[in-house]
Amino acid sequence: MPPLRRAPSLNLPNQLTVLRLGMCVLLLISLSIPWPYAATTALVIFTAASLTDWLDGAIARAWNLVTDLGKLLDPLADKILILGTLVALVDRHVAPMWMVVIIMAREFLITGLRTVAAHKHKILAAERIGKHKTISQIIAILVSLVTLSLGEFGLQATWQARFLAASQVWFYWIALLITIFSGAVYFWKNAAILQETMESNTERPVLKPKSETPAPVAEPVVARAPAFKEWEGIVEALGQGAQIILLRKGGIAEGRSGFQTRNRKFWLFPTKYHQQWDKAKPELGRYRPPADRTEKEIVLTYFAEVTDALYLSSWEQVERIDYAHFWGTEILRERFGYQDRPGMEAGLHLLIVRVYRINLPHRLAPSPDYDGCKSWIEVPVDWTQDIVSPVVRTEEFATLRSRILAAVASVPVKAPAPVEATV
Repeated sequence: MPPLRRAPSLNLPNQLTVLRLGMCVLLLISLSIPWPYAATTALVIFTAASLTDWLDGAIARAWNLVTDLGKLLDPLADKILILGTLVALVDRHVAPMWMVVIIMAREFLITGLRTVAAHKHKILAAERIGKHKTISQIIAILVSLVTLSLGEFGLQATWQARFLAASQVWFYWIALLITIFSGAVYFWKNAAILQETMESNTERPVLKPKSETPAPVAEPVVARAPAFKEWEGIVEALGQGAQIILLRKGGIAEGRSGFQTRNRKFWLFPTKYHQQWDKAKPELGRYRPPADRTEKEIVLTYFAEVTDALYLSSWEQVERIDYAHFWGTEILRERFGYQDRPGMEAGLHLLIVRVYRINLPHRLAPSPDYDGCKSWIEVPVDWTQDIVSPVVRTEEFATLRSRILAAVASVPVKAPAPVEATV
C-alpha cells in the first residue's frame, strides 16, 4: 500500500502567514493612492507584517508546528511583501530600479527551482542565509519608508531625514549583495535537482521493433529499508537535536541473542508501544506529538546513522550519561536488570546516532508487520531520494559524542557486519 499523505492544516503560524498576505494588499493600496499620509500608513503596515514573519517562525519552532504548507506559504508571503513594496518605491523614485530588477530576478529563479523540486515531490525549505537576505531588504525598505514619512510631517529638513536620505542607497547595496550571495548558495546546495532535471531532459527515446505479443509488465519493486522502533517522544527529541543516543535492552521478539546493531542506517519509527510518559523525565513533554496526529498513520521524518555502538555493563556508566537523554531512572533500571533468557547479562546497549531530517515526511498505513516487541522492522520507504539535512551541526555533534564516549569509557560491542537496506 502506498504511503498515506495528509492534507496540510492551517495552524497558528500558517494563519499569521495568511494574515501577512492580507497586509500586503493593504500596503500596496496605501502606496498607490495619493493622499497625505500614504507612506506613514505603509510604514505601519509593513512593520506589522515584518513582525508576523518573525512571529510565525518562532511559534512554529517553539510549538513544533512546522508544516509543509508553512514551508510553501512563508517564503511566498515574504516575496509578495518585499517585492510589492520595492516596486511601489520604484514608482515613487526612491528604490533604484536596476537593483530591484536583480532582486526580483533572483526570487523568480528560486521560485522556478522550487517548482522543479515540487514536480519531483520535494519541498525546498528556506535556508538560514535567506532569512539574512530578507532582513537586509526589510531594513532598506524601512529606511525609505521612514524617510518618506518624515517628509509627510514636514520634517524632511531635519538631520535625521537628511542622513536617512543620503544613506539609503548603501542599505540597498547591502541588500543586493546579500540577495545575490544567498541565491548562489541556494542553487549550489540544490544543484543535484538541476543536474537530475538536465539529465532526464537529455534522454532520447529508444525505438523498439513492433511485436505482436506485448511484453510482460514487470511488477514494481518496492524498496525496503530498516527502521528502529522507539517512543514517539524520544524520536521527536532526537529529531529536534535534543538527544543523540539510543539505549536498548532487547524485546521479547529479539530472540536468544537479544538486541543487536543490525543496521548502521535506519529510519526512526515512532511508536506508542511500551511508551510510558510517567517513567520519562518531565522535559520529554516538550516533544509530545501534535494533538491532531491520527492513530491511522505512521509518520517517518527522521533517519539515523550509527557512529558508535557500545555496551554499558555497569550501572555507573548509565548514570554518567543521565544528562544526555530523557528516560527516567526507573525504566532504565528495569531494562538494565532485565534477564529473562539464559545467558543474558545485566546492562544496556548504547547507540550514538547522527540524525537527519527529510524535507517531506512519509506517511505509512499501519501494518501487522510493525507490531510486536521488537527493535528492528522494515518499511517500504527509501531515504536516498529525499533531500536531507542533519539536525545537529557537525562541530556540535562531535563535541557531544566525545563527551558521551569519555563519560562511559567503555569497549565497543563487536556487532555483526552492517546490513544495508536494499534500495
